[in-house]
Parts: sequence; C-alpha cells; structure tokens
Amino acid sequence: MDEREYSRPLDVHRISEHTSVNKIINVVYGELKSSHHVKKSPKKRFLKHLKAVVLDLYVGYLSDPDLYIGYPRGKSGYSKDSRLGKLFFGYRPMIRVVDGLEDLGYLENHIGFQDLSRDFSRVSRMRATPKLIDLIQNYDVVPSMISRGDDKVIVLRDADGEDISFEATDETQKMEADLQSYNTFIGEHQLGLSLSIEEVRTLLMARRSNPIDYSRTRVRRKFKYDFSSGGRFYDGWWQEMPKDFRPCLSIDGEPCSELDYRGQHLLLLYALNEDEFPWLRSDSDPYGEENRDLMKQVFLICVNEESRETAIQAIRQEINYNHPELPSTNQFINPLIDTTIERHPEVSDYFFSEMWAELQRQDSKIAEYVLNHMRANRILVLPVHDSFVVQDQYIHHLYSIMKEAYRMLVPDSIPEATLKIGAKRDPNQPSFIELERLMEEDRAQTKTELEGLKII
Repeated sequence: MDEREYSRPLDVHRISEHTSVNKIINVVYGELKSSHHVKKSPKKRFLKHLKAVVLDLYVGYLSDPDLYIGYPRGKSGYSKDSRLGKLFFGYRPMIRVVDGLEDLGYLENHIGFQDLSRDFSRVSRMRATPKLIDLIQNYDVVPSMISRGDDKVIVLRDADGEDISFEATDETQKMEADLQSYNTFIGEHQLGLSLSIEEVRTLLMARRSNPIDYSRTRVRRKFKYDFSSGGRFYDGWWQEMPKDFRPCLSIDGEPCSELDYRGQHLLLLYALNEDEFPWLRSDSDPYGEENRDLMKQVFLICVNEESRETAIQAIRQEINYNHPELPSTNQFINPLIDTTIERHPEVSDYFFSEMWAELQRQDSKIAEYVLNHMRANRILVLPVHDSFVVQDQYIHHLYSIMKEAYRMLVPDSIPEATLKIGAKRDPNQPSFIELERLMEEDRAQTKTELEGLKII
C-alpha cells in the first residue's frame, strides 16, 4: 500500500484561542498576504480557513508525522450540502490557503486524481513540513492548547441519526456536569499506546483502519429518540481504534488492563424476560467456546438489528473489520445466526427487535456509576462501552466498583467480570494478586448459589 493512502479527512473542528496559537496564525497570514495568496478574500473568512488547516496539520503530525490529511479540491466538496459547506467553509479560501502554505514551504501537497480506465482514484492530501512544525514549536504551542469546537457532551438524535435539540432537565444537567468533570479529569492524564509510531502505522494500514486521532480524549453520551434510549459513552480515540490495540493502552506511561462484564447484554435480556438463570446453571460459555468474541457480536447484532438481512450486513462488517481471517459470505454468516438463536430460545422473541436502545440505556447507567465512583477516588478509568480500562495498579479497585455498580443498580443480575490482560502486565503485582483473591471469592459464592438453584 502506498504511504499516501495513510490519510484521514480534514477535521475543521479544531479550535484554540491561546495567544501563542493566534500569533502563529497571524505570522503565517502576514506571509501569505505579502506573497499575494490572500487576494480578495475577507480577512476573517480567510483566517478561519487558515486556522482550521494549520491546527489540523499539527494534530495530524502529532499522531504520526507520515499521516496525510485529505481534503477536496473540487467545488462540489464545498457545496451547501457537503460536510465542509454545512460548516461554512468555501472552495476559494480553502484552495488559496492550501496552495499558499505549499508555496511558503509549510505543507507538502499532493493533488488527487481519478483514473477511470483502472477505476482507481486518490483524494488530494497534505501534511505538515518541518518548517511548519518548527514554527509551531518555537511559539511553545502544546497539544492541550487545541480542542474541538463541537462541545456538546450530551447528544440526542432522531431516527435518521441527526442531532436534535432538547430542553434541559435536572437529569440532563447532572449528566452534563458529570461528563464535563470527567473530561476535565481525562485531560489531567497522558494517554498513549506502548507501541512505536511505525508499529501503529503498519498495523493500521494492514487492517485498512482509520489513523488514530489522539486528540480525541473527550467523550460524549449519545441518546436516540429520548433519554430512555441509548446513552453510551462515545468518541474517545481508545474506543475507535482496532480492539487488538487495547492491551497496549497506557495511562501516564503506566501499563493498563481491561475488565469486561461477561455476557452483560445477554444477562440483562434474560432479566427483562424474568428468566435469567437457565444459561447460568450451565458451566458452558453462553456465547460458545469457538470464536467467542465473534459469537458475542453476532448475538448483540441479532438483538439490535431490525431484520435478519440487516443483521447479516452488520455481521459481515464485524468479520471484515475484526476477524479478517474468517470468510464473510452469507453461507458462513447464516449458520452463526441460526446457532445463536438455538442457544437462546427463551429470548428468541427479542431477536431482530432493535432492543439495543433499552439495553444500552441500562449499561450506560452502570458505566456512569463506575466512572463517577472511580473518579471520586482519583483513579482514571476509560470506558469501552460495557468494559473498562485502568492502570494495572488499580485493577482490583475497578473490579470492586464494577460489582458494586450492579449491586446498586441491578441487584438481581450480577454478571461475572473477566480480565483482559494488558501487554505489559506484571502478574506478581499486588493488585493482580488481590484481584484473583476477590474473583475466587465471588466464584466460590456463585458456585454455592448455583448448586442451591439446581436443587430447587
């Protein structure tokens, strides 16, 4: 794969009002004006485009110096119905900014093309040169000075996925305050991967995954239809990268591990049916031993989608993205669906019922409890939907809070928590020894309870 394919679209939501950043923008603007690149563009409008490009080039460089930023050079990319057009970015000022920065040596630019004979194309793309990075660093600019302008942390969407307005209530105001506080807490820590830039790039390109935007450290809660549906935490960069990177997560340079609720949605679904124990009486895995991670996703997709046809499409996407070694044909996927339905006849009425909203609302309340209580103890936990990542030294604390969350919110259904070991784990660390002690206590108690249930 050519290195120029390693790119992501221009993100124009970068903002900064820091004095040092504004000085840089004014310096570059003066150079562009002196070299006759500004032309008749109004200063305020030109500065908007210049700032968006410079800030995103810098953020892209911080992620990977080899990363290209894709942008449209055709007028259609700035039409009123386009992504950039809706944000009031225009064709002429954008092209003048890009071409001017290239002429001044601040960026490397490659014009896109379309080869109809080979059905092959490349988007126009750019990346910062050492000259631009030196200018930024000479003004002592640091990543924390740059944020994103889409600052809504509580998002409500309609059936088409479009954001809609809502009236603030005591509930939404509390959620917003808690989330703002949590995002501020994230900002006090340094998140990263215990992999080199080259290793990350190679893996991402092999997987054809999007480059990681490490600036996305702020999470948002997204609801659908109303505030009784959805509510999960989204948009953190650690959530959007391929999951096989997750064992390499670090917080403040310290290794991390992950705890996952085993069969959480499955258990919640059985609880809705007031029949959560049939599969718990068995020692077998509710998702099966073979391809467990995939079969878990098959179950969730079948419950969350509206039809078997849309479920097949979603499973195909899951296989292509996270299980590329497996076939993604209908002949392979249909038996997976059939097996899942056969394993869980008690809740078969919920399949292809779009139950995701109700189930996610429940697990988002549990996640909210875990994040808030760990933050109260000054311990940062990163949510990954229904699992959590924490520094290894605090893994036993996380386990206790995850159990406590269920005792407080869903006392009749407490799932087992499973450990996903981080890449740099020290098994002799006291926190892992304590975790094993706590888990063994819970296993013994669960065994006693299940033996009693079997007798009954």
